[in-house]
Amino acid sequence: MHECFGNPEAMRFWNAPVHLRRIETERAVRRFIDCSPSHYRFWAVADGRTDRCLGMVSYHDGHIRNKRAAIGYIINPARQRQSIGTEAVSAMLDFCFEQLSLHRLQAFIHPDNRASRGLAEKLGFRCEGRLRDHLRVGDTWRDEMVYALLRSDRLSEAGTSR
Repeated sequence: MHECFGNPEAMRFWNAPVHLRRIETERAVRRFIDCSPSHYRFWAVADGRTDRCLGMVSYHDGHIRNKRAAIGYIINPARQRQSIGTEAVSAMLDFCFEQLSLHRLQAFIHPDNRASRGLAEKLGFRCEGRLRDHLRVGDTWRDEMVYALLRSDRLSEAGTSR
């Protein structure tokens, strides 16, 4: 994970500053492991041949009783544009809708993150607008675009692709 969290390019649009030391990444991973599945779950994204970590995908800010959560994802820039993110996020969507029976998933994406916005749209998310100064990273406030996908959207898309 440190190849992602320690990489300024990978972290350019992430919700935390770049990890300058490996211990910062180790602490973050420990927090991910100790999470409560009703609110958070993080999956490592690994290369199937080498088992090398390529990034992660998560649901977080879960409101399981209210049937909604947000998702996030980060892939090592050296492995982007190889459908890895699409496959990993799609698996997380399936898990959230099928196993957790969620109704709504959201993704908060930096307006300049074209690749992430494209991935969300490819998977059926719809842009619902821009949130001004929604995220604080270090001492900087950032706007975010909110994207949403409903379970019914995913089901109807799956039905049309069969």
